[in-house]
Amino acid sequence: MKNYFSEVFFRFQRLLQVAEQLPSFPSIDEIESKLLVLVALAERDDHPLLVGDLLCRADVASQATIHGRLSRLHGKQLIQFQADTDGRKKYVLSTSKANSYFSKIGECVIKAGKS
Repeated sequence: MKNYFSEVFFRFQRLLQVAEQLPSFPSIDEIESKLLVLVALAERDDHPLLVGDLLCRADVASQATIHGRLSRLHGKQLIQFQADTDGRKKYVLSTSKANSYFSKIGECVIKAGKS
């Protein structure tokens, strides 16, 4: 017997695989995805993260790897850095391109649940 929720999950995975092949869908790896979600969730909760907050996330990757992935996400225009008023701290914020990325994933979730 097939489980409804597992079937929805697998439909979502298939839809996501198709979406990832689209030229408009940013190509990001697993670490970049985790970082982007962390940034977006914190921003959504009105507590944007500092670069230092992300560098301390050993559960994601090493500091050097995180630094490199933040640079790549910035280069892909998925995140932006905003300096604090005194310039000593840098906040990491998602961009409209990141919001579009999450919207496309959300559409896949909705479609998977309706199929």
